[in-house]
Amino acid sequence: MKINKIAIIGSGYCGLGAATKLIDNGYEVSIFESSKIPGGLASGMKKSNYDWPIESFYHHWFNNEPGVMQIAKKFNLQDDVTIYSPETSFYKNGKIKPFDRPYHILTFPELTIYDRWRLGISLAKLKLMNSWEQFDNVTAESWIIKNMGENVYLKLWRPMLIGKWGEYHGKINMAWFWARIHVRTRKLMYPIGGFQTFTEKIVESLKKRNVKFFFSFKVEKIFKNDKTGRFRINDISDLDYDKVLFTNSPNKYINSFDNFSESYKAHLNNYNQMGAVCMMIRLKRKVLKNSYWINIPADSQDIFENNIPFLVCVEHTNMISNKYYNNEHIVYCANYLKPGHKLFDLSKEQLFELYFKGLKKLNPKIQRNHIIDYELAKTNYASPVFNVNHRDLIPSFDSTIPGLYWASMSHVYPWDRGTNYALEVGRKVADHIIYEQRNKKQSI
Repeated sequence: MKINKIAIIGSGYCGLGAATKLIDNGYEVSIFESSKIPGGLASGMKKSNYDWPIESFYHHWFNNEPGVMQIAKKFNLQDDVTIYSPETSFYKNGKIKPFDRPYHILTFPELTIYDRWRLGISLAKLKLMNSWEQFDNVTAESWIIKNMGENVYLKLWRPMLIGKWGEYHGKINMAWFWARIHVRTRKLMYPIGGFQTFTEKIVESLKKRNVKFFFSFKVEKIFKNDKTGRFRINDISDLDYDKVLFTNSPNKYINSFDNFSESYKAHLNNYNQMGAVCMMIRLKRKVLKNSYWINIPADSQDIFENNIPFLVCVEHTNMISNKYYNNEHIVYCANYLKPGHKLFDLSKEQLFELYFKGLKKLNPKIQRNHIIDYELAKTNYASPVFNVNHRDLIPSFDSTIPGLYWASMSHVYPWDRGTNYALEVGRKVADHIIYEQRNKKQSI
């Protein structure tokens, strides 16, 4: 039987998940990665004095996310995953308040007893409801106001939606909001050695199964031979494949192949997307007393007008011991932004000055001499914008070119971006490719 050769573009968790399923079904897999290390947005960096690498963007798993443990068990890494129960908080009226238990939410300030009753009933309902389809055609704003009340929306949820989605906050559909509430749990998971270590162990296992990796390899163009039906990477004769799977952003995908129709490109560009700016700050002392995660509501759609100019503050070393990081304290400050937002244009130093002012609001005792260093990570593609009837916009795994496929964060709806859902999408697209190939053989 002929072995199908497939090239996977991107070594993030979607690509790794797809590769795992495809090699189990007899495919010969090669993975191309523009970075020198695997992991995509979950990749990290290793400081010379650190025992563990640290992620460029903050990462964790919820302990009810099955995709993670499936791949961990697949590669005998289940003992490398540890469960934690860190504190989540909310910044309100200049104070940091716990926000991870039902009674914390139900005692939220500026809400009446009736508000809290409606809030509690609605959240319980969303936790118990197991389907999201009914929420696809309604905005989160309208559903929350109808079920929880306008005051709950204005005081609690609207500032958080503005912080997350900016100008799109009133258009985000309820399916996304349901997904955020439905899967939330206090128990988080984090891999021993960090995400980079975990990812590299998966890569080494895949290599042992003859998966080929090409790191520091930028895929510029994909060419298809109309006579043979085969694809060639960057027109290099040795890099010749039966199929190609892209796992990166829509823009990179569209620009990689010249023969896409204008209607197909228009379809992929028919929805908006959000980018992300994330600064990791290393300090000699704690910023947050106990909190691992603080939600910071936005007063304005203009970040520069907000009291604190970032959406979330994550003190990684309030969950993972700082002994693995030379006893340093690691804090992330992050924003989700429309590509082209002026925050993207700020230098690392300018952004630090802006974020440092925010940290001072969270903890006035933080001084300049507490700062060791800081790193900036940003991406133009962190999430699609989930408008009403978004499921009608979800692109097919198939392109208009037979044998060419695409799977990415654009396919995780209604779930938020994350490595667990990237793994699941990777397996789904692999199943799709396998099924398609089997049906093709049967029809011959």
